[in-house]
Amino acid sequence: MGKVKRALKNNTDILGNYVIAVLLVAIISIFYRGFGSISHISVLLSDFAILGFLVLGQTFPVLTGGIDMSVPYMMCSAAVVLNYGINTVGWSVPLAFLLVLLGALAAGAVSGFGIAYLNVHPMIMTYGMNSILMGALLSWTSGTAGGFSPAGLQAFAKLKIGFIPVITVVFAGATAAFMLLLKRSAYGKHLYAVGNCRRAAYFSGVNVKRTILIAYVISALCSALGGLIMSGRVGQSYLGMGDSYMFITLAAVAIGGISMNGGKGHVVGSASGALIITIVLSVLTVLKASLGVQQLLYGVVLLGALVLEANKLNFGKRKGEKT
Repeated sequence: MGKVKRALKNNTDILGNYVIAVLLVAIISIFYRGFGSISHISVLLSDFAILGFLVLGQTFPVLTGGIDMSVPYMMCSAAVVLNYGINTVGWSVPLAFLLVLLGALAAGAVSGFGIAYLNVHPMIMTYGMNSILMGALLSWTSGTAGGFSPAGLQAFAKLKIGFIPVITVVFAGATAAFMLLLKRSAYGKHLYAVGNCRRAAYFSGVNVKRTILIAYVISALCSALGGLIMSGRVGQSYLGMGDSYMFITLAAVAIGGISMNGGKGHVVGSASGALIITIVLSVLTVLKASLGVQQLLYGVVLLGALVLEANKLNFGKRKGEKT
């Protein structure tokens, strides 16, 4: 019982996010009756799962003090390569899935290697990877969208248990697995150590470079998985399908309490941020808000999170000086 109380006390912000999410749905439902219907809740849960996988991946680079800006075309490449490979090149479905996952692993490893071993800034390296993926995809497909998704993928992405999408259940399982990875494994401890102070982590025996590289591999694989699920849900892939997700994932991570300076936060918080962003996006759609308004909102959220984080750090320094 004491452990439960401590856990609740230490995670009041995250619990608050989930309460806010429920309140948002309840309040909007007063003005738009269909918003809180079972059918729309099911849609929200599907959207939440897709964004959730992307946010889970983004959490790992941010915990190291980095950032992954290759999310848009990592997820787009996964979907288009799968569909184009099957529909145009003639790959079998298992081969296509295998090549997509291997490609994501390789792209994440290249980004991680450049950041960890060549000391390239994470923003520059991952944005460069995003451009490389975009160029390679356009060259290989000649600008075509890839076609329809495999029937099995579509069935999986739309399958439900009652009104709860199976992809949401899978996302919940992935969140639990990553939570255990971060809290119970040696890698998780190393990741937080690197995010808090790389120099101290290095002198404590942590393989800092390998830890960072793995973080970007995880991010790439999660982005690819999110792209595949999204492709299955809409039934096809299209170029630019991930364009709006770069700042969405960062906003969700920030809302979820992950420190943009690294070393603080966990995936349950990231999931809460993804849930709030999913609901807000749905509200903006109902209100017919433009894409510009949505981008403005993400920018405000990110800026606010960075300002709060900077103030916390400055407050901590002043407090330390006084004592």
